[in-house]
Amino acid sequence: MGRAWVKRWKPSGRGEKGSYIEALEVTPKNAIEQLPWTLPPSKSHAIRWLALAAQSHQVMTFHNMQFAGEDVCSMRRCLIQLGVEFTDLDPDGEPLPNLANVDLNPHPESVSWQVHGRGPNGLRPPISVLHAGNSGTALRLLMAICARFDVPIMLDGDASLRSRDYSSMIETLRQFQIQCSYGEGAEMLPLLIQGPWNCPDRLEIHTEKSSQPTSAWLVASPALPSNVHFSLEGDAVSRRHASLTRGMCESLGCNSLDEGIIGPWEPVSSQTEIHMPPDCSMLAFAMLASKVTKSVNIAMYPRDEDSLGHELLMHRSNDLGIVLDGHVISSKNSQSSESFDLRDANDLITPLSALLALGSGGEITGAAHAAYKETDRLKHTQTLLEAFGITTTSNEGGLSIPGGQSITSPKGLVETYQDHRMQMTAIVLAMGCSEKVIIEGANLHAVADPYAVQRWIDAGVEVKVSLHQHW
Repeated sequence: MGRAWVKRWKPSGRGEKGSYIEALEVTPKNAIEQLPWTLPPSKSHAIRWLALAAQSHQVMTFHNMQFAGEDVCSMRRCLIQLGVEFTDLDPDGEPLPNLANVDLNPHPESVSWQVHGRGPNGLRPPISVLHAGNSGTALRLLMAICARFDVPIMLDGDASLRSRDYSSMIETLRQFQIQCSYGEGAEMLPLLIQGPWNCPDRLEIHTEKSSQPTSAWLVASPALPSNVHFSLEGDAVSRRHASLTRGMCESLGCNSLDEGIIGPWEPVSSQTEIHMPPDCSMLAFAMLASKVTKSVNIAMYPRDEDSLGHELLMHRSNDLGIVLDGHVISSKNSQSSESFDLRDANDLITPLSALLALGSGGEITGAAHAAYKETDRLKHTQTLLEAFGITTTSNEGGLSIPGGQSITSPKGLVETYQDHRMQMTAIVLAMGCSEKVIIEGANLHAVADPYAVQRWIDAGVEVKVSLHQHW
């Protein structure tokens, strides 16, 4: 009886009775003159800043948090479980009342968050599971942060997070003599770890799949029991993200990684008011939207130094058939096929592929490590775009994309593979269709951009949440 029930709940319905899944029904609007667009705060910056501020003895205030996505809120929630106090502030800088909610979410009217640090050794073990939601960054940072505790700590995430590969991070935990326990098969969550950590003479971190293990141990390093020699192995990817973590730590008082040795230290910031930069990777969706509307009005662009490799969108907008005229983004005809290396910006692969297809085409290279994200983005980008009549061809570590293509209405449910960037690309492409489009996942966008659907509704687009029969 139990086994039959377990089979029935699976939404895939492959050889079994499926279940209903939430989907968005998007009915496109013929003409949108100008679409207002505000980029959410960078989750890469926010997650790292919150974890480091929690280990200081300072009270730090983070501004531009109004549209923070669920990944950032997951890190906040887990830090609260570790004993960190947060105060939400309104636009006038006044404290907002604490909400009695079990999700520990920020106050809906908050625009700034105050973090009351507990010092390098002031965090306490949680009394319940640390659930990182959809955030692989938060999860890996928490794995390293919780290695200090001498009691078992359970870490978990959503279905997408459960399906990802954490072998590189778990290998580093074992080098610290941390006990790790997880189930058999593809899923590596929930993960049970127990310290306390014992520093190896040499910590080997393999960087060819992800930069996050490097970031995790740098962020956790204030509480290290002794010095550790960092040895980074392999041909590193996402180097800008690792550089971001390193720069933050060094600015707060950590030894330079050039010396190769990291020891215990206390984060101290010369500025306790931090303005979180906009997420430049989200600019790709605003640019794509300019292909299906008259224009997009962007509230604020990120600075190059905060863009983590995604500044290529601004630097090469002309190659993408995009015009940046002040705060107005519009589309134009582009002439030549171009190549884009995404070794340090693989989050762009899906919307950038769509941009190239609707423009003059091009080639994406250096994106083999996109297979280790929320889904195999390299493979599933092709499937997603195919649903909208857009063709691509696989190459080694990337895609070749013919230009001059047009959008056609999908014939059935558009699968998004539990990936928020897939879903957000599908929402924008739906605006270029002539018929209603049904997109898997009603709330995936909230991971990074909670306003991604509402901005279209505000522009007059009909968007409904429905239960879809998947089998």
